[in-house]
Amino acid sequence: MMQQKWNQNFDDEPMTDIPQKFLNAGCDVYMVMQLRHDEKILDKRFASMRELHRRGKTPDPEHYEVTYYADLPAMWQDVPNNEVLEELFQMFNLSRPQDFEGHSLSVSDVIALKRNGEVSVHYVDSIGFKDLQGFLDKQPERPSVLMNLKEKCDAPECNPTGSRKARTEHEL
Repeated sequence: MMQQKWNQNFDDEPMTDIPQKFLNAGCDVYMVMQLRHDEKILDKRFASMRELHRRGKTPDPEHYEVTYYADLPAMWQDVPNNEVLEELFQMFNLSRPQDFEGHSLSVSDVIALKRNGEVSVHYVDSIGFKDLQGFLDKQPERPSVLMNLKEKCDAPECNPTGSRKARTEHEL
């Protein structure tokens, strides 16, 4: 079976749409996220997880942008996540892809992997990588007509079954 080539399909996609594409991808892919150039978050750049925690902060998906995404090389199929992360780290430091416009991978960057349908997100820390549970769940959605429609439909007044369902569960 030919592996779906992920990065070829989306060459003209705005990077803001990538996280959704990443989550929906039908093959093994990865995505590099780096802090946006923004005065307000300069202090987070290159901050270790410990440093962030010391300040009562955690990595905030709102502050990140996708700087690269691609298929995971098939030769890494059976390589454990931590080794794949090391390989990517090396790659983005020593032999960066030509179409990569971010800075060398360093502390405070985020690597997201999707392997066999499993999504995991990893913070590049001063030593190794820290798992970021649920980091992509809070991905800011760009409001779209569809979203607005969906919100309207979720309103109780136009969804009587919703309130009825709540009642039956209550009776159980």
